[in-house]
Amino acid sequence: MVNTSMKNIMKIIKTAFKSPKKPLTPLPPPLILTGANLRTGLSVSDIASRIISRQLEAGAPVGDIFSENGNISELMEVIRIDEIVNALILESKIEIVIPPGIPITSVGLGNMGAPIISKGATIGIASGQGVIR
Repeated sequence: MVNTSMKNIMKIIKTAFKSPKKPLTPLPPPLILTGANLRTGLSVSDIASRIISRQLEAGAPVGDIFSENGNISELMEVIRIDEIVNALILESKIEIVIPPGIPITSVGLGNMGAPIISKGATIGIASGQGVIR
């Protein structure tokens, strides 16, 4: 009995020091800037049709199966995806943080109208919100 509890304690300690998964490498800002505009957005019908087309891989029946209204499993898949997409779009929250140290350049007018160029970096943390579409 003592041996078992000691094993459990050792197991808990090992789990506490186990390293988590390595975080994703951030995407380069230019890739996000251009790639985000190329995305089409979430489509319930596209997602559901891709899942339904892959049902054979799991051995699930496809097409009309003994029902006047169509395959109930496929109809339920559309309902599931519709609810998931609606939850993502209507209930999710995206928060962004822009770290300090972003280079900035400004141009202004100095004495006697001569242009002055200033270079520097942001010193504060900026935050913002986004929307899934």
